[in-house]
Amino acid sequence: MKRNSYMTVGLTVLTLVVIGVSVYFLFFKQDDLPVIQEPTPFTLMNALNEETYDSDNGKVKVVSFFYTNCPDICPLTLRDYMKLEEKLKAEGLYGTDVELVAITVDPEVDTIPVLKNYGEAFQAEPTGWKMLTGDQVDIDRITRQLQFYYSKANSGLVTHATTMYVIDRHHDVRAVAQMATAGDDPVDIESIMEDVKVLANEKE
Repeated sequence: MKRNSYMTVGLTVLTLVVIGVSVYFLFFKQDDLPVIQEPTPFTLMNALNEETYDSDNGKVKVVSFFYTNCPDICPLTLRDYMKLEEKLKAEGLYGTDVELVAITVDPEVDTIPVLKNYGEAFQAEPTGWKMLTGDQVDIDRITRQLQFYYSKANSGLVTHATTMYVIDRHHDVRAVAQMATAGDDPVDIESIMEDVKVLANEKE
């Protein structure tokens, strides 16, 4: 009889724990994504469709900076963007709620035709993938607000940070990630997907 009582108490406690964990993830998970930065919206040119892109469009964004002559980090990261594209499509979020945004830091070299060809090499679908360029002064304003460091040498080689940004519907940075730094150190796609799904479910 006493054994049954212990089992009943144990099951009750386990049930309460499960309910508590469920409530946490349903109602409090968003608290894990505080506002990190509040950059102002920007307008650049999307090379994939040659149309003006306004970032103040109410969509969640994964933002990274790159340049087409980058020998390693940038192409590896954009390869992982391809995987993110597939996962976002599977969740029904691609283009409708979430965008993949890649901004060149070398617009002098990365003209619209160059970027368009580069994007096509990664099978970037324009409905949800934006490959952006614009005036250097505008790009520099964006990098300063996001505290993204880069420097271009006379050789054309660009030294740059490896931070990626997850931006919510209100244009606030809510999470950061790292670009791919080596073949065996890819972008943390699963973590980014968790973050964008949380933000996509937030009310506008």
